[in-house]
Amino acid sequence: MNRHLVEELLTCSVCLERYNRPKLLPCQHTFCQDPCLSSLVDQDGREVKCPECRNVHAIPQEGVIGFPSNRTILGFLDIPLGQMASQADNGRALTCGSCSLKEELATCHHCQKQLCQSCHLLHMEQLQWDLRSLVSQLRRSIPKLSDALGDLEWRSVSLQENREAVQAEIHCSAEQYLAGLKEQEQALILEVESLVQGSSRTLRRKQEDLELGFATVCSHCDSVDSRLADNRNLPSTELWQLHQQSKELIDYIRQLETPDQDQPQSLMFVPNTAFYPNTICFGKVTWVTKDSTALSPLFNGQEFQRSYPSLTSTADSVEMYPPLFLTNPSNRLPNASTNNLTKRMRAGQRANILSSADPQTLVIKLQGIGSHFSDFQLSDRNLQLHYQEKGRMKCKIGSKGSDLGHFTWPRGVAVTLEGDLVVADSSNHRVQVFDRSGRFLHSFGSYGSGEGEFDCLAGVAVSNQGWIVTADRYNHRLQLFDHLGHFIRAFGHEGARDGQLSYPWGVAVDRTGCIYVCDKDNHRLQLFTSDGRFVLKFGCRGMGDGQLDQPHYVAIGPQDQVVVSDSGNHRIQIFDKSGKFLSRFGCEGTALGQFKYPRGVAVDHQGNILVGDSGNNRVQLFRQDGTFLQAFGSWGTGDGQVKGLEGVAFSRGDIIVSDRENHRIQTF
Repeated sequence: MNRHLVEELLTCSVCLERYNRPKLLPCQHTFCQDPCLSSLVDQDGREVKCPECRNVHAIPQEGVIGFPSNRTILGFLDIPLGQMASQADNGRALTCGSCSLKEELATCHHCQKQLCQSCHLLHMEQLQWDLRSLVSQLRRSIPKLSDALGDLEWRSVSLQENREAVQAEIHCSAEQYLAGLKEQEQALILEVESLVQGSSRTLRRKQEDLELGFATVCSHCDSVDSRLADNRNLPSTELWQLHQQSKELIDYIRQLETPDQDQPQSLMFVPNTAFYPNTICFGKVTWVTKDSTALSPLFNGQEFQRSYPSLTSTADSVEMYPPLFLTNPSNRLPNASTNNLTKRMRAGQRANILSSADPQTLVIKLQGIGSHFSDFQLSDRNLQLHYQEKGRMKCKIGSKGSDLGHFTWPRGVAVTLEGDLVVADSSNHRVQVFDRSGRFLHSFGSYGSGEGEFDCLAGVAVSNQGWIVTADRYNHRLQLFDHLGHFIRAFGHEGARDGQLSYPWGVAVDRTGCIYVCDKDNHRLQLFTSDGRFVLKFGCRGMGDGQLDQPHYVAIGPQDQVVVSDSGNHRIQIFDKSGKFLSRFGCEGTALGQFKYPRGVAVDHQGNILVGDSGNNRVQLFRQDGTFLQAFGSWGTGDGQVKGLEGVAFSRGDIIVSDRENHRIQTF
């Protein structure tokens, strides 16, 4: 009997160790009593789901121990493995693996064959010849490696020169913007002076009129008193004249007592609302590839001011927001067309994507100062006020079903670079993509374990390249697709070792393209490169700081902080990008700021944290430091109500929620 086959027969498929008190489920699959079956038990439902076939079985009254023991496996465990191997060897005569002669044999350490002396010598000669051939191939590759090393050194020097040139370009552009801002500042100050001087002249004229009236009234009163005090009879004409003058002055005073229709005014500076979140975001820095023909459609036939190769931006460029635009066209800042590397690139226009193997150059692209920008971002305070008004549903997508645009247990949600919505339609084993208005665009995936197939996928994320990353839950792997749903690669398999996964759930991609995944049943997070190489892991089962209990979803913040929904511990934990614990907030409960089995998490550009409080059927918002900001939602099937939240996401000021048990997506 083959030793390895026996060892595989005696290995539990959950813990990958030799069976410890093997128990036989009604579906005839065998697992260790502890800790494997014990950790799979649903204590509330008194049932256990088989990890092999996923059939659900009721727990006996006495617990997992009540399942029958697998006596066949127990019998094999009692026999020493070496004894079984020696008995198998004694049962057959040893012969040479090459010539079949029964002679004294030696074992080849290369292929483990049993060979006689003559065959062993020939075999060694063949190995030596193969080794010489391999060394010859390696020597032929040395010049290529040397050339590659020289190319890297050249590219390193070029990169440093490129850095200095781009920094000088940024400095020049910033100086131009600052000069324009200074010019606008002086213009506004002169406008204030002009307005104040005009108002001052008006007030001074009114003051002079009032002083004249005051002197006239006082003089008239003194004159009348003096004339009447002489005790002489005044002519009737003079009396009538003084009487009329007094009435006119009384009417004048009454007019002064009438409230002025022109209310007092104060000057106030009304800043452009686009200025504060975009003070320094006057362009973007991006990697571009040298290609003499790629950009001609983008520049509409216009020439550069200096002689440079044509440039094409790649998909991993970092967008920055357009700058302040002024309402007075005569006082606009210098237009970005003065940038020598890019001239009048229209905002929002995309360039062709070239192969990542082409040499790249770093440039800065400035946006036109007068252009309106598509992604308006509020300042920190205004953004929080905006979130505090949330709670009314704007739109909803889907209902239960398997047709396109319908869902069965939707879970993860993500937003693409274009603003499209990506949904993990879990029990339909597919990904569906919608535009911002909820219109169905396309879908990909089907049930199975092959490339591009899913078995109840969970989390979904979008990288800076536009790749869609999915957690293929029951296939215990991650799969990557391009923005159209074409399969790129898959990695991971079931297990508890580094790089292995056990029911992966939430995924997130940082700005470098590295992938964080919630390895749920291993109670940890793992970090992979985009090509599937394991980088690190952090977390273990427990309730302490940095420990996890079935983490479900993960999100990356603007300072690369890793935000994790520690579902079994009813809290949110925050780590740095290397897995070091930073902070936590929340505990089990129904009060504001408390959770019951939190699921989806998302982080906006200001660091505000969005949490899908699944057990409480509500969405909660927190500031970057974990202090409570807003909550909305309740249990139900109506608009704005939810049943069993899963993934959440931010989308240009909106909040996207996966309403799992209502089989729909809601936007607030």
